[in-house]
Amino acid sequence: MTGEYVKVLDADDQLTAGALARDNAAFEAHPHIGWTTSRVLDLMPDGSTIGWDKDPDGGPISRGAVLAFWQANGYRAQVHPATLCIRRDLLLALGGWMALPASEDTGLLLAASAVSAGYFAREHGLLYRKWPGQVTSQAARRAPVEYEGRMRIIEARAEALASMLPNGLPVTPAI
Repeated sequence: MTGEYVKVLDADDQLTAGALARDNAAFEAHPHIGWTTSRVLDLMPDGSTIGWDKDPDGGPISRGAVLAFWQANGYRAQVHPATLCIRRDLLLALGGWMALPASEDTGLLLAASAVSAGYFAREHGLLYRKWPGQVTSQAARRAPVEYEGRMRIIEARAEALASMLPNGLPVTPAI
């Protein structure tokens, strides 16, 4: 893996026009951030799209804000983890994606938020495909025991990082 940034993208989702350019522009304009996210539209089987009305204002997101919102809102993040773009060095320092059967991108987003400020773009950056065969929408992935256990593991990692690194991880843009 080379390059300065890593963009999350599931095989069944689609980036919107300009998404990568907006991520790059955010990193250039805000060299202290470690990650970016953007608005998302659910792409339904009939081709229609559905947005979410609880997106934050666009701009910088303070360190820990995504984790705090997630904890206060029943494990629902204020930004969509499938839109994550992260500095490669931060990704490697965090150990990459968690070894979970689902929600790996959520785990990475919350870990990044626990140690670094981020940025949210108000423009839609992703069409998140919803379809009957989608693995993460299957009942087994939503069973309370499995889901709650996964969320507690994600939370424990993020809280441990936040407490072990009270000043966060330094973000130094590549020169």
